[in-house]
Amino acid sequence: MSKLGSPVSVRFAALATLAVLAPSALPGCGGGANGPAAAPTAVVSAAPVAKEEPPDLSPVAAPADLVAIGRFKNPEAAIESVASWANFPFKITSVIPSDLKGLEQVVAWNAPVELAVALDPMGEGKVPEPLTVVSVGLTSVDGALSFARAQGQSVHRLRSGVYRVGESDDISCAIAVAVGAAPARLVCGHRAHDVDGLINYATRGLSNEPLPDVDFQLEARLDPIKKKYGAELGSARLLGGFLLREVQLDNPRFDRALSDVTYGLIDESLAFVHDLDKVRLEANVDRAKNLVNLRFDAKFAGQQSWLVQAAAETVPMSAPPPPEFWSLPADAAAATYSVGWKPGRLKPLGRTLGELFDAFLDAEKVPATLRAQGSKSLEGLFDLNTNAVRADGGLTLPNMPSDPLLLAADRFFGWQVTELPGDPKPVLAVFDGLTAALGGRDLQRILKQRADLDEKIWPKLSTHTVTVHGYKPGAKAYRAEIPRALIEKLSSGSSSSLQDFAAALAQPTPKGKPAAKSVPVSLIVASDGTHTFVGVSSEEQALIKRLESMKDPKSATLQTRPGLEALRGTPHASGGFLTLRRFGSLFGAARADAASMLDALPQHADTPIIISTDASSTGPTSSIAMSVPRAAVGDLGALVPALAMVAVQNTGVLAG
Repeated sequence: MSKLGSPVSVRFAALATLAVLAPSALPGCGGGANGPAAAPTAVVSAAPVAKEEPPDLSPVAAPADLVAIGRFKNPEAAIESVASWANFPFKITSVIPSDLKGLEQVVAWNAPVELAVALDPMGEGKVPEPLTVVSVGLTSVDGALSFARAQGQSVHRLRSGVYRVGESDDISCAIAVAVGAAPARLVCGHRAHDVDGLINYATRGLSNEPLPDVDFQLEARLDPIKKKYGAELGSARLLGGFLLREVQLDNPRFDRALSDVTYGLIDESLAFVHDLDKVRLEANVDRAKNLVNLRFDAKFAGQQSWLVQAAAETVPMSAPPPPEFWSLPADAAAATYSVGWKPGRLKPLGRTLGELFDAFLDAEKVPATLRAQGSKSLEGLFDLNTNAVRADGGLTLPNMPSDPLLLAADRFFGWQVTELPGDPKPVLAVFDGLTAALGGRDLQRILKQRADLDEKIWPKLSTHTVTVHGYKPGAKAYRAEIPRALIEKLSSGSSSSLQDFAAALAQPTPKGKPAAKSVPVSLIVASDGTHTFVGVSSEEQALIKRLESMKDPKSATLQTRPGLEALRGTPHASGGFLTLRRFGSLFGAARADAASMLDALPQHADTPIIISTDASSTGPTSSIAMSVPRAAVGDLGALVPALAMVAVQNTGVLAG
């Protein structure tokens, strides 16, 4: 029996997966080095097929230990629709490699691709590998077997209507008759054990699962995991005790506070897992409204955990966007509102963390006055009003900085404004206390001892009053000068967006000009008498002008911005929108032409993508929804080549 480099069973599964995840990669799934030089295009086999007893088509119930199922209802229709929106029109069958052209008649392209995962009742070890299979619809068993034989693959009959196909160390596949949208299915798993354990359900049960009628869904069921691994979950407290010993300071007060926080987190995690019943991810292409709708649902079976209780409390609080939301700047790249947590809900968390922070500073011999200021500020942070609106966007300055590092900072921070109801005094008290604690020499000493962080590269903090027209006197700015050396330390080897700064640090500064020694970041707190505004930017004067424009009746607001109709009058726990421009840093924050690249997109990366979160008392259930308009998909399609080019350029810069 030959083991080909790219057996047909592998190709079947890879083709289905690539068709879902990366259509452009399909041409790469052709024959391997050891594969046949050419494949017949006909799928009719000359070998006679012996008659056999009718296959078993009786329904099969879901395994008791089923933990996940997935379904891509009609890959052909969904992929081709979205691809056309992204200006990549193609037919899946048109990208089949020439040596696999016969596959066009074998695969049922409009039948669901399905997934099943179950705990392995016969598995070995403490946590056995689960059984996992993916199945692809076929037009017939005979046609699929003929194609496999034409490709030189081995075919072994397991029983009536079920055949093992091909041999590989990485994947095992079988072809079998099925019920549902396709008369036959290719079922593949990592091991033959997976296929043997789930093939009956995959071909005669999964298609009957009562799932919502959407294009794609993936559902995880937690109950079997909790039943099987309940003892292991219960031992989390014991593990926490061992971990505590590694970080305790032999200071009774701090060790007690750390113990309270640690066991509190463990108990909350266990309660959350106990409450959690199912999670589901859905995606649906609404061709009538030209939207791709995404949704994530978490269904709970109880309310033992703090988080589930807090989420359930927001159900009667849900509301449409408040007037303050519609007064946010029209050119925002993203804007959100939230009804917040129930008043006082976060206060116990702040009190616990404040005590831990104070105990740590006490153990480090920090003066009592400074300790109290820092811990009270941290505690106050959790007592601020969480009913807020927020917006952010990119900076548009007459002259952008020529220094690559400063330019990266401007593009990274942009401008951000949060508006809270109420008096600014609690907000000012929080930032005053945190500034005193973070800027004190005691913290610098601790960082040097504990984290080997030289105090010379710690940010320099300062405060000063500012005048912001349209607001009450007394606005205050908090400024941090972040040294270049600290940015170099933080961005070195980072896989996050801080790589933008790594790219900026690698670029030469303009000829004749010294490199920037630090990056400024300003936070301004201002009040109009009824609301408190907190703004953040690397350009303080630009931030002041942004705040002032929000009080200028001539400035455009979200009230007149198109594309936000879905938010009007609809109650949510939180909601808003974002745009592709919000993710402009993907181009590399140091690139001076990042904004131009976005401006060149068909819709200029400004199409609102609506997002919302909701809670329901039934279950209870928490959900996050996102609606992506066709115009945004078109921009994303035009963005892909540019992103690929930037990734190559950034890789070259970082490597250099």
